[in-house]
Amino acid sequence: MTKRQIIPPVAMAVSIDAARRAARASGTALDAELEDKVRGITEEVEHKIGRALITQTWEVALDYFPVSGSIKLPMAPLASVDHVKFFDVDGVQRTLDPQDYLADTKSAPGWIVRAPGCGWPSTQGRIHAVGVQYVCGYGLTEAGVPPAIKEYILGMLEHHYYPNPNAHHLARRLDRFMVYG
Repeated sequence: MTKRQIIPPVAMAVSIDAARRAARASGTALDAELEDKVRGITEEVEHKIGRALITQTWEVALDYFPVSGSIKLPMAPLASVDHVKFFDVDGVQRTLDPQDYLADTKSAPGWIVRAPGCGWPSTQGRIHAVGVQYVCGYGLTEAGVPPAIKEYILGMLEHHYYPNPNAHHLARRLDRFMVYG
């Protein structure tokens, strides 16, 4: 399985005002630098915990539909599935009818499973014969990001500007958000 981000998040996981406070910056002179640093820390957090903080679109590609009947969608929380496309045995790309699968948006990670009574269609023997495009994240703004994750991001930002030997304790704030499997 290959995964890649199609549409990145538009907003930051913490506000620029909060970032300024964490960096003890007055005025807007450091805003561009702060935004880059917050986005970098956020990407690190997302990679570490397996969650998208702000709404973003991802795609997974598989060589065939899994025999197990379920497709894991990395990057929780799953919000919705845009489409499932596949190359049929004749090499024609088709879109799977949404009634033929169910999206599990409650589990972390999210999954796509066959609908009751449905099977996966046959695919052409090629790489990336199946593609799933989906949306994940806590919402369009930082308002949906869990407070403990925001504390971690801001704590790491503060540590960047004002090193703190106890900053390693911040990582514990992420423990309950880790996605396994």
